[in-house]
Amino acid sequence: MKKLLITCGTLFALSASLPAFAEDPVGDWTGSIEGMIRLNIFFTKTPSGQHEVNIISPDDDKETIKADKVEARENFMRFSIAKYNANYEAKWDETQKAWLGTWTQGQSLKLKLTRLDAEALAAQTQRRPQEEAIAKSPRNYSSKDVSFQNAKVKISLAGTLTLPQGKGPFPAVVLVHGSGPNDRDETIKDHKFFLVLADHLSTQGIAVLRYDKRGIAASTGDYKSATTFDFADDAQAAVDYLRTHSEINQDKLGVIGHSEGGLIAPMLAANNPKLKFIVLMAGPGVRTDAVLLEQSRLTLLANGESQAEVEKAQKVFREAYSIMNSGADNKTISERLKAYFDQAEKNGDLDKGAGAKQLSRLERPWFRAFIKYDPAPTLAKVKQATLVLNGELDLQVPAKMNLDGIRANMKANKNVVIKELPKLNHLFQTATTGSSAEYGKIDETLSPTALEAMSGWILQQ
Repeated sequence: MKKLLITCGTLFALSASLPAFAEDPVGDWTGSIEGMIRLNIFFTKTPSGQHEVNIISPDDDKETIKADKVEARENFMRFSIAKYNANYEAKWDETQKAWLGTWTQGQSLKLKLTRLDAEALAAQTQRRPQEEAIAKSPRNYSSKDVSFQNAKVKISLAGTLTLPQGKGPFPAVVLVHGSGPNDRDETIKDHKFFLVLADHLSTQGIAVLRYDKRGIAASTGDYKSATTFDFADDAQAAVDYLRTHSEINQDKLGVIGHSEGGLIAPMLAANNPKLKFIVLMAGPGVRTDAVLLEQSRLTLLANGESQAEVEKAQKVFREAYSIMNSGADNKTISERLKAYFDQAEKNGDLDKGAGAKQLSRLERPWFRAFIKYDPAPTLAKVKQATLVLNGELDLQVPAKMNLDGIRANMKANKNVVIKELPKLNHLFQTATTGSSAEYGKIDETLSPTALEAMSGWILQQ
């Protein structure tokens, strides 16, 4: 009897340890990595029985990323993405009806996945009320597609010219993009930054030319090999194009540059005395390597990294940028960078495989030129009226260090207005933290405060 009770008890214990449910990972799931980055996980099974995982982040330009290795069984999932040195492992929690797991990518972060149904998908769709209003409302300006040449390198740049209603000539601006493969609207996270800016300015009586970067959308040329100085040549070609239009008041022609465009606008002004004014939106005022180091520090802190991890990253990139600015030839710099990153991986300062990714990024022609640039001499040469705007919450071109730099470098110019706009981020959206993770989640594309500051000032020039 005792033996039977033990046997029955053992069977009961075993049966109690088995789940009364079984969840198959196959399906559509959604979650947020500790509230920062949203991920949609699409778990499928091929006819041959192989599991596949595709990942899309609504907060990261909606690129589809396929997992390399996938393991799945009842109540368990695991997958990895070698390209990003990332992996996820989770178990099913019947009480919460969710996968509870850990996303590991340099650090371990909690990621809870729930069903991605129609309601959840609809909740992810962000509204763009400013763009919607532009599409629905009648315009008091004309808009036409145009093209112009950068004869220096024989490329054609495609853009849009908006002209106010009425009899000209009109004050006018060329819009110059920030870094990245931007189209004429400077589309970022489904926000059409330059569309909203052009609409506002032309509604206020200011003509606007915006254009696709070389090699992007309808423009010809090679984007990948271009540097900031090449993009400056393209911006000058845009100014030259407006010089040919009778509708444009040549005495009131200026440039608005955003981010990297805020480096380019002073270049044009310093070399073109006939340019009437420039507007710098989050334009760097100190050396670009210093801007990138501070950008990295603030971004890592905003993403929840520990102070120790931030300091480790700062050390790695400070040394890397020092190597790039050593004055050596490109071949020597690449060799020194590779050796340094290899050692950093051995020391644990970089994750395994991260060095090769960083080397690929730093060896781009654009980055080689950008990291060496000091805007101080060019800013000192600018004699034109200048409006300088920066968002208080800008983590990419931090306000204090860059506004202080511009103020110091342009002290001889008595027609400079500098404004730090409260609660605005790098895209001049009203924000909470300034983190780039917020960009796509914010409905507002461009703050009315920033829009009015620019149009009001331009009309006074």
